[in-house]
Amino acid sequence: MTPISAVIITFNEERNIARCIRSLEGVVEEIVVIDSYSTDKTVEIAKNLGAIVYMQEFKGYVEQKNYALTKSTYTHVLSLDADEELSEKLKQSILEVKANWTYDGYYFNRLTNYCGKWIKHTSWYPSKKLRLWDKSKGQWGGVNPHDIFILKKYTRRKFLRGDLLHYSYYTIDQHLKQANSFSRIFADSHFQKGRKAYFFNLFFNPAWRFFRDFLIKLGFIDGIKGFTICCISSYETFLKYKRLLRLQKENRNQKGDICFFNGNKTWGGGEKWHYDIACRLMKKNYKVLAVANKHSDLLIKFRSKKIPTYSTRLSNLSFINPLKIFQLARYFHRTGVKSVIINLSSDLKVAGLAAKIAGVEKVIYRRGSAIPIKNTFLNRWIFRYLVTEVIANSEETQRTILQNNPHIFDKSKIHVIYNGIDLSEFEKISTQPVYNKINGEFIIGNSGRLVHQKGQKLLIEIALLLKNKGLSFRILIAGDGELRNELQQFAEELGVRENIVFLGFVDNIKSFMTQIDLFALTSLWEGFGYVLVEAMACGKPVVAFENSSNPELVHNGENGYLVPFMNKELFANKIENLIENRESRKVMGENARKMVSDFFTIEKTLGKFELLINN
Repeated sequence: MTPISAVIITFNEERNIARCIRSLEGVVEEIVVIDSYSTDKTVEIAKNLGAIVYMQEFKGYVEQKNYALTKSTYTHVLSLDADEELSEKLKQSILEVKANWTYDGYYFNRLTNYCGKWIKHTSWYPSKKLRLWDKSKGQWGGVNPHDIFILKKYTRRKFLRGDLLHYSYYTIDQHLKQANSFSRIFADSHFQKGRKAYFFNLFFNPAWRFFRDFLIKLGFIDGIKGFTICCISSYETFLKYKRLLRLQKENRNQKGDICFFNGNKTWGGGEKWHYDIACRLMKKNYKVLAVANKHSDLLIKFRSKKIPTYSTRLSNLSFINPLKIFQLARYFHRTGVKSVIINLSSDLKVAGLAAKIAGVEKVIYRRGSAIPIKNTFLNRWIFRYLVTEVIANSEETQRTILQNNPHIFDKSKIHVIYNGIDLSEFEKISTQPVYNKINGEFIIGNSGRLVHQKGQKLLIEIALLLKNKGLSFRILIAGDGELRNELQQFAEELGVRENIVFLGFVDNIKSFMTQIDLFALTSLWEGFGYVLVEAMACGKPVVAFENSSNPELVHNGENGYLVPFMNKELFANKIENLIENRESRKVMGENARKMVSDFFTIEKTLGKFELLINN
C-alpha cells in the first residue's frame, strides 16, 4: 500500500476546511496544511482534525503549494484546495491506486457547486485537474492565480473516475470580489513574466470568453446560474487586460539614470550581481531601470521588486539587426539613461552601440569570466569606441582582459569589484537537511553546474584516492547539468558511487553549506568563485586548485588549502589532513568567515560601484 501525504493551503477557510479534511479520512496517511496566518478558526479546526499545520506568509499560489511539497513526509502527494472534497467514487479510485501505484500522476474531473447548484457545463465542467502524483516527478508552475502541477517529460499519467467536489462561491457578490482579486493577481503575474496585452484584448477576449462558455460549452443549459458565471468570467477577463495595459503604460513612462542590461535567459552569477546591485540602488533612491530577456528569471525578479523594465529578445546576432538597435537606442533616449551596465559580450555589441547612438554617457561592461578576450578587429573596435569603463569581478579576470592585447583597453579604466554577499540576509535564511548524515561520516561539499568547466570528474578521481586511504567520507554534489549521467557512470566505473551523492539543483544553498565539513572546488577556471564565498560565510574551510581567482579568496594554510593545478594526489592529502584534524578545520572555518566579513560583503561591492558611476 503506497502512503500518501495530502497537502492543503489555507487562509480564513473555517467554513470549508473541516469538510475537506474529513473527506481524506482513510485515504491518506498524513494531512499537511500551509496556512497564511488566518484570522478565523481555520488553524484550530485543522489541528483538531489531526492535520499538521505550518505557517507561511502568502507568496502566491504556486509558491505556497511548492512550499507545501517540502513539508510533506511521503513522496506521493494528493493536493486539495480547502474548498474541495473527495467524492465517494473518487475516494475508491484513489484507494485502488494506493494498492497498485503504476503511473507518475493521476488526474480527475472537478465538479463545482455555485450558489447551491452543481454546474455541469461552461468551462467549469469537465475541468480536469492533476492532483495526485509522485512529487519527485514535477513541481507547481503556471501563472498566478492559475497554478498547475507540471510533470517532467516522459512521465506517465492516468485519468481516475470520480469527481473532486468544489464548493466555489456561496453568493454572487463573493464571486465578483474574487474575480476582481484574481484579475489583479493575473495582471501582476503576467506583467512580471514579461507578457504583454494589446488594446484589442480589451474587447475581443471578453467577448470570446462569453461566446465560448455560454454557447460552445453549453453554459445556457445551466440556466440563470450558468448565464451569471459566463457574464462574470467575461467581466474578469476584461479586468485582467485593463490592469495589464495600465501596468505596461506605467512601466513605459518611467525614467531613470542607471540601466542594468542583461539578455541572458538563464540565472547565474552575473544575473544575481545585476539583481542585487539594482535592488540596493533602488533602496538608496537611485533611479534604476533594467533591460532583460523576455523569458528570463531575471525579468521576473526585477519586476517583483517594482524595478521598471524593458523586455526584449536577444541573440548573438542581434547586433546585425538595425531595428533592434534602433528600438534600444530609442528606449535609452526616452528614459534619459546616463549609465548602462552590460553583462554579456553578446549584449555589448548591440546595447553598447545603441547606447552610443542615444548619447549615453557611460557604457560599463561587467566581465565575470576569466577567459582571455580575443584580439579581433570587432573586439578592438568595441573596446575603443563603445566601452567607457570595465568592471572585472577579480584580479584574474582583469588580467585576462588584457592578456591577448595589452592595448585593447586602458587598464586604468578597469575596476576590480568583487561579488559580495549580504551576510545579514544570509544569516536569516532558515535551513533544513538536504542529506541524512550517518554518524561519524565526514562530508565534503561541491556545488556548481555539472559541466566540464566545474571539474567534477577530477573530484570523482580524488574520491577514489580518499577511498584507497581507508577514510570514511561522503561527497555531496549540489547542481545539475548536461554531464550528470556521464559523471554518475564514471563514479560507478571507479567504484566510488556509494561515496558520492548527486543532489541535483539545491534551492537553499545555505542548507547545503551548513551540512558539509569542508568545501572542495575542482573547477578548471573561475571568474570569481562566489560559491567559495558562500561556503566561507558558513564557516567552512576550503580546498581548491591554485588557479584563476582562487588565490584571491583562499589564503593557503589560513582559511583552507590551495593545491597546484591538477595535482589530485596533493588535493586528496589536504582533505585527509582536514578530516583528521578537527582543530585545524575549526580555526580555518573561523578565518574563512572573517575574510568574507572583511572583504566580500555586498556593502563593499555596492560602495565601489557607487564610486564608479558617480565619478
